[in-house]
Amino acid sequence: MIKAVLMDIDDTLLDFGQSARTAMRQAFAEYALPFSEQVYAVFTRINDELWRALERGEITAQELFARRWNTIFAALGFTADGSGFERRFLALLHATAIPIEGAADICAYLSKKYILCAASNAFHDQQVNRLTIAGLMPYFPHVFVSETLGFRKPQKEFFDACRSGLPGIEANECVMIGDSLTADIAGGKNAGMKTIWYNHACRPVPEHCAADQIVDSLLELKNLL
Repeated sequence: MIKAVLMDIDDTLLDFGQSARTAMRQAFAEYALPFSEQVYAVFTRINDELWRALERGEITAQELFARRWNTIFAALGFTADGSGFERRFLALLHATAIPIEGAADICAYLSKKYILCAASNAFHDQQVNRLTIAGLMPYFPHVFVSETLGFRKPQKEFFDACRSGLPGIEANECVMIGDSLTADIAGGKNAGMKTIWYNHACRPVPEHCAADQIVDSLLELKNLL
């Protein structure tokens, strides 16, 4: 019997792509740099590569943020202070939150039936602020973030640390919902939790998908929980 629902934040509750594009566009204007969809495409490719390396334990979060915009600017052929731009980008992202369609509705629904928890690989204050801006924070009595837990998804220790904040609740009484097959689904499964893959991008389902169930819209969760 499920007692607690853990939900990823970026690209599950909040549209990271649109939030990042908004923050990026403003930062590029401030730095007098030309912004285009090519810029966003390069950002997406490099950002995704760095986050996958972080999940595999090959780099630290500090290394990710130190490398990200320097690597992107080099790929674009731009001469700019990547470290300074990273700080400004993060500050703008801190204040930007665009909810995924159906996010408020499903959070209201789930919070009446379960202990609803956010579970994110990010900065605590940033994610709390973004959930607040999006109007979702009142639904979450718990916000579990790698910065404060000391572990990152997909590490088992991350999920164990989440459960330590939920006394009396066993792993098999929790379900992890997220868009990442590695961080959310494989991580949650390895920790003994039920898992639901939010396949918002309608990606092909891998032959050996670890997810217990799959949805491509948040409101489909009402049929499962």
